Amino acid sequence: MRLPSESKQQLFLKNLWSENPVTFSGLGIFLAVAGTATLGQAFFLGGMVLLLLLFNSLVSSAVGELFQIRVPLWPQVILTSLMLSILSLFLSGAFSALPDNTRILYALLAASPLVYSRSQLLSYNTTVDRALFDAAGTGVGTLFVLLFIALVRQVAGQGSLAGLTVFPFSPWPLFNTTLGGIIMTGTMLVIFNLARGKK
Repeated sequence: MRLPSESKQQLFLKNLWSENPVTFSGLGIFLAVAGTATLGQAFFLGGMVLLLLLFNSLVSSAVGELFQIRVPLWPQVILTSLMLSILSLFLSGAFSALPDNTRILYALLAASPLVYSRSQLLSYNTTVDRALFDAAGTGVGTLFVLLFIALVRQVAGQGSLAGLTVFPFSPWPLFNTTLGGIIMTGTMLVIFNLARGKK
């Protein structure tokens, strides 16, 4: 629970690590499993999550401040879908360089609870700047987790990184598959929860 006394920096840091939406609540599990085949894919999808979180929190908090109401979920879904559709017109080149399933995962963001959770929980009843710090922590935390999983999967599964050969062979080709994404994400969840339990 967030107390009104928490600073904007505390909101950011909480969502960055201790309440990270992938490791803490599992909201970004499907992206962690299916959207981390390469670093490029993880960065692209994580960047989109950050953008959508900021957008939804900005809209929700601005409407909340002006009209003292909570924005229902359905207008946010419509606005997010429109935004994703417009952006996709300019991103055809980016999609071509990424794994084939990236377009599907990109479209699924319009229905993902990950991109609405913060604005539905907090943003409608707080100031715009606090809402943006909260969303930024969630988005950056998600991006970092996706990049870390993709880094391990790419190095272990392909033996290379950014076009450079790290190993002359693939140490664990299994990590290059969807099952590898499940194993890697599950391992991260176990480590995170053990670390939280000890803390």
